Amino acid sequence: VGIVVDWAAYHATYEADGLVPPKDPEPVAWETMLYDDAGDRAGYATSFMYSPMMQSHIGMARVRPELAAVGSTVHVETSVNHRYVNIPARVTPLPFFTPERKVS
Repeated sequence: VGIVVDWAAYHATYEADGLVPPKDPEPVAWETMLYDDAGDRAGYATSFMYSPMMQSHIGMARVRPELAAVGSTVHVETSVNHRYVNIPARVTPLPFFTPERKVS
C-alpha cells in the first residue's frame, strides 16, 4: 500500500524539540516500522522519503490486511532527538500522483 504522513503532526513533533523537520528526498536505505493505534506492529515501509511534489513524506508499505484499506491509519516510527516517536500516516491509493495529462 501507499502511505502519506500527516505533515502537521510530523512538523509538530520536531518543532516541539526545537528542531527543523528534515525533508530529505532520498529514500531511506532501511525498512521503517509501522504500528497500529494500539501500538502493536502493523508492518513496515519498504521505501520512505520526502516528496517535493506531494509536499509530504510518503512510502510504500506492507501492512496487516485489516489496515490495508484506503484511509486506514498507521503510525510511522522515526527517531527525533535520539528517541523513537510514532507519527500518524494514512493509507492511500497508488500511484500517489496522477497528472491530468495522463488521465485525459
